[in-house]
Amino acid sequence: MPTRAQLRQEFQERAGAAFDAMFDAEQQEQLITLTQREDRVLQKGAELQAWLLEQPLDADPLADPATADAVRCPKCRRIGVRDEEEKEAVLRGLTTRAGKQAIQRRKYRCPSCRTVFFPLGR
Repeated sequence: MPTRAQLRQEFQERAGAAFDAMFDAEQQEQLITLTQREDRVLQKGAELQAWLLEQPLDADPLADPATADAVRCPKCRRIGVRDEEEKEAVLRGLTTRAGKQAIQRRKYRCPSCRTVFFPLGR
C-alpha cells in the first residue's frame, strides 16, 4: 500500500502531465478551437477524478475483510460468509459520478437469505 507521500507525488505527476497537455508549446497545434481545448480539459479532469476516487477504494479495509463477522448482508443484515470458491478478489465495475471505476472485492453469501454480495464499505 503506497504511503500518503507516495500518493501525493503520483498525483502531482499526473496533475503536471494534465497541465503539460494543455500548455506545452508542442500541444498547441492540437488545441486550436475552444471545443478542442474544452475536450482536453474535460478528459484530463476526468482522469484525475478517476485516479483520486480509485485510491481510497483500493485501500478500503472492507475490500478483503479479515473476519466474516465484519460483513453483514445488505438485505437481511445477518452475518455473511466469504465465498471460499472465489480464491481471489473479484473485479467489480461501478459507475460513479466521476465515471466508470473498477475495484476488487471479495464475494460473500448470506446463509439466511442466500443473497450474494460484495461489501463496498461504509
